Amino acid sequence: MPVTRSFRQLGRSLSLTALACSWPFLPSARGVEPPRTAQRVASRVGFLGVPCHPHVEWNDANVGRMQQLGFNAMQLNIAWGYRPNDEPLNLEDVVALPDGFAPTPGDKDRATIRTPEKIAARAEALRHRIALCQKFGMKTIFHFGAPNVLYPPQEPDVPLDQCISDDTVTARYVALVKAFHAAFPGVDDLLCYTYDQHAWLCSEAGNCPRCRGVPLHERVTPFVNTIGRTWRSLQPQGIVYWEPWELSAGQTYRCAELIDASCVGLALHSNIAEVQVALPADRWFRNLLTKAAERRIPVLGEVWTGSPTEEMEPYLHIAVPLATLRALRAVNNAGPLHGIKEYFGNVPDKEDPNLRMTGIFFANPDISDADALEQLARPYAAAAEGMVAFWTLSSEAIEMYPWDVSWLSREVGRSDPDHLLSAATLKGASWQTPSWQSSRRAAFLRTDQTTPPNFWMREDNQLRFEQTAAKLEAALAVADSLEGKVPDAYATTFHANVKELRALHRRVLAYAYHLRETNLADLLRGDAKRGLPVNQRTLDELRSLLRKDQANMEKPEPLAEAIAMLDADLPKFLETYFLPTGPSGKKEGWTITSE
Repeated sequence: MPVTRSFRQLGRSLSLTALACSWPFLPSARGVEPPRTAQRVASRVGFLGVPCHPHVEWNDANVGRMQQLGFNAMQLNIAWGYRPNDEPLNLEDVVALPDGFAPTPGDKDRATIRTPEKIAARAEALRHRIALCQKFGMKTIFHFGAPNVLYPPQEPDVPLDQCISDDTVTARYVALVKAFHAAFPGVDDLLCYTYDQHAWLCSEAGNCPRCRGVPLHERVTPFVNTIGRTWRSLQPQGIVYWEPWELSAGQTYRCAELIDASCVGLALHSNIAEVQVALPADRWFRNLLTKAAERRIPVLGEVWTGSPTEEMEPYLHIAVPLATLRALRAVNNAGPLHGIKEYFGNVPDKEDPNLRMTGIFFANPDISDADALEQLARPYAAAAEGMVAFWTLSSEAIEMYPWDVSWLSREVGRSDPDHLLSAATLKGASWQTPSWQSSRRAAFLRTDQTTPPNFWMREDNQLRFEQTAAKLEAALAVADSLEGKVPDAYATTFHANVKELRALHRRVLAYAYHLRETNLADLLRGDAKRGLPVNQRTLDELRSLLRKDQANMEKPEPLAEAIAMLDADLPKFLETYFLPTGPSGKKEGWTITSE
């Protein structure tokens, strides 16, 4: 082919490519289309109380306040794994096991919490809540886990005591749903988990003779469909929202093709990893909304609508209303939704800027950040402008925080700024579920601890913690400037917010210090092994950091001894501090840099 002809064809090809790439940005033949109006979801679901603060009274004031904020449906129970305040978690907690079904090992294990007296007390509370919702014209949802199993089994290698492939188990839940409706005819919809909430499913690769070799999507959807059809036969407009929690992305996509769209909906965390304020509406969530829309399956997207969240637990007052607004907007814009639902719980009997921001969004999903913040701050009168700055910086800090490092980076209020002086790790978390062993490995940097974190992984998170701390410092500086200016009606909550924000700042700094100290000590050890002279810059930075860390711990020891050794005997220091030790048992749980 002649060279000139070749270049002409190449030029023509590049021109077509450029046109194709620019196509989405070209004006249409009808002119530039106006911005789309945000969808107004039909269902806006809240509930009272949170796991770490369950004692929120179901009364006219609180339910009425939720209605004023734009909620039109209420989940009737907190439904959290450790059963705060004896809240019901399973159908078996509010209705007796129907005749004809033998108690399982799980039933026997939980017999003490399911006495007739306790079932009756929960039932009475539930009827009170239903009546309140009906008084305010709000729909009701009862949340439960099924099949209710004893997990892990009492003996290793023994199949679960309830299996969804067992017709007897399906019959049991048909009977329980019927008994529940007879006892609580005012409940409109159900929300069912099939993992967690004291529910669990057999593995296709496990030891259950019924389930081995049968894909999960082929087993769980008939069970869910039976519950949905049973409920619809009792409640003609009722929906059973199924939460496909702990299923892999691929499994949920297949399940969306198999559930009965006439009576089963989906309740979805807005991220396959968890509900995360800074990471809402991930690709999985958007894909599943697309799949659901193809079959007109109603979907509830789950978010944080108030200040109490599992991420901040046990803090109740940290206000990040701009982050709340952005998360709500992202979820609302992700695809067709029937509703938006609170995931953790609400505390409406106190000032909650996040919850009020949710109300502003419900009233006008098209509202801009600036207009929403201005409206939110109006009650603060002369302090309004400062509050907007404070909330903006606090929101940006929380959006900067590395929620994606590990599931254990949640519940940050439970972490201990008095970290260990062994090498900083980044603790991973994982369980034997389909999602944890697949999809969530793309959502969290650490899902196990089989290897120590790489230098760069420690540095990455150290720098992100530092960025978070800087935003928090700026927010706290604004808060200091507002002292005495916040109206009395809001001062108590504002001060609680600032107190918790300072505590959060300490914890974020502790993570950053520990990670950097470990990397600096590793650098000094590496130089020594190579026979290089001591790098004075590294040594000076480490000394300075240890002193800052000591101040952050708010006590002299154990860092006073470490600093003294650093100055007196560097080789001994490097043989003593910031070395990997493996699990010590001293910092279990939420302090993610200490084992």
